[in-house]
Amino acid sequence: MENNNTGASTLDYPRFTKLKSKFNTYRQKVMGLGVTWLQRRSKNSAKNSSKAKAENPYLHGIFAPVEEVEKSEFSVIGEIPQHLTGLLLRIGPNPVHVENQDLYHWFAGDGMLHALKIEQGRAVWFKSQYIETDSVQKLKHEPVKAGFRRGPGDVVNTNAFYHANKIWAAVEAGTLPARLDLELNTEQHCLFNTDADLPFTAHPHKDNNTGHLHAVCYDAMDIKHAYYEVIDQQGMLLHWAKIPVQHGPMIHDCAITEQDVLIFDLPVTFSLKQLIKGNPLPYAWNEKHVARIGILPKYGRADEVQWINIEPCFIFHAANAYRNDQQIIILDVVVHRSMFKKSHQGPFEQQKTQLQRWTIDLKKQIVDRQVLDTQAQEFPRIDERSTGEQHRYIYSVSFDPLNISKANHLICHDLQSHEKTTYEFGEHWVTGEVVFLPESVDAAEGEGYLLSYVHHIHKESSKVVILKAQGLTLQPQAEIVLSVHVPLGFHGNWVDLS
Repeated sequence: MENNNTGASTLDYPRFTKLKSKFNTYRQKVMGLGVTWLQRRSKNSAKNSSKAKAENPYLHGIFAPVEEVEKSEFSVIGEIPQHLTGLLLRIGPNPVHVENQDLYHWFAGDGMLHALKIEQGRAVWFKSQYIETDSVQKLKHEPVKAGFRRGPGDVVNTNAFYHANKIWAAVEAGTLPARLDLELNTEQHCLFNTDADLPFTAHPHKDNNTGHLHAVCYDAMDIKHAYYEVIDQQGMLLHWAKIPVQHGPMIHDCAITEQDVLIFDLPVTFSLKQLIKGNPLPYAWNEKHVARIGILPKYGRADEVQWINIEPCFIFHAANAYRNDQQIIILDVVVHRSMFKKSHQGPFEQQKTQLQRWTIDLKKQIVDRQVLDTQAQEFPRIDERSTGEQHRYIYSVSFDPLNISKANHLICHDLQSHEKTTYEFGEHWVTGEVVFLPESVDAAEGEGYLLSYVHHIHKESSKVVILKAQGLTLQPQAEIVLSVHVPLGFHGNWVDLS
């Protein structure tokens, strides 16, 4: 029942019916009304209190929401590489309406997808469009989109990528991905091209040898299980497994090697206390939850997970993992000492955040943790041709936990020479996650271009910056001035249309 390796056509999995989807829609509305009521009650209590609260930083300045927009004229500094034809996607929260600013959580804002289209070295258009969920469509007085509904809510705001000839916007905690066309129009809500009633994640990882997406997912409505799912090149569910867990852990990302899937079961778990407060993201640090990492063979069963306990910490994002010649698993990952321990509006709080290398010895059941860089950083990316295999370079973004707009620059790590370089975008500029594109199909790792959305701290025009990368050497290649503000958000990817 849990899994089947014979193919999607014979795979046994929970399927949607119209009645089940309709019930989920009704449940989402009821839960949404409940959270809104709790937030209004909290807001009224705050009004009657003499204690003043600071404004929510995730609704102002560099995070401030924007209207939908489309642009076709740009100022370009430098030269866009001629071989680039595609879309540079970036998604993030952009709330249509906020009931209680004190309880607004950055992770819970309505999703907006931003994209710059480039054709043969020329910027063609830029668009910012909402992911058309039921709640967004209601506020816009427009009809809802086709597809199924599941999960505690309908916000889709965390990642956007291309698979099975479509753009997919995705989120965690049980809500289905949204399928979009190449003009950013939402078409349908579904688990890719299936009728599967299963949760998904914002961080699937593609196996370059098979084209399969491997994903470790959790569901806020099922705190006793995590889910491992494999989606094939056509968007069909190829394999799944239901894995027992405790307390409802938040599992934001995973990692894969050529033969393994790594599961991060860490002490941020579902919190009834936060839910009662009206927190739209009811998760908090849980001292009682045992931190552990699970190693599961690809296409494996739940009873094949090998668990190893580790010191408490939290992981949002892994850079990559692979097995070395001694069959030891090497995992490079950004590690937070804790998460949602103090702040319940977003992830940036005073804490120790480091880039670490974990050496996982399955025979000895040991995880050795080595610090690669003590500078606080996030959003680690690699040349994704190396996914699951040995990599040399990691590209991450530094931050100051006390002031998000300070100490923000791109870091390039050379794991072979143990050196790093940084690229600063300027005093008033903050870069989002970068995407690496190889210079050519057969280019060596580290030879190519780094693309990112770069944001002005005073909400002046954002821009797309292209850097030329040659190992540790990073040089300006081009800047596309967008003439609009793009809020600092989450993840993005390149859609190659060449």
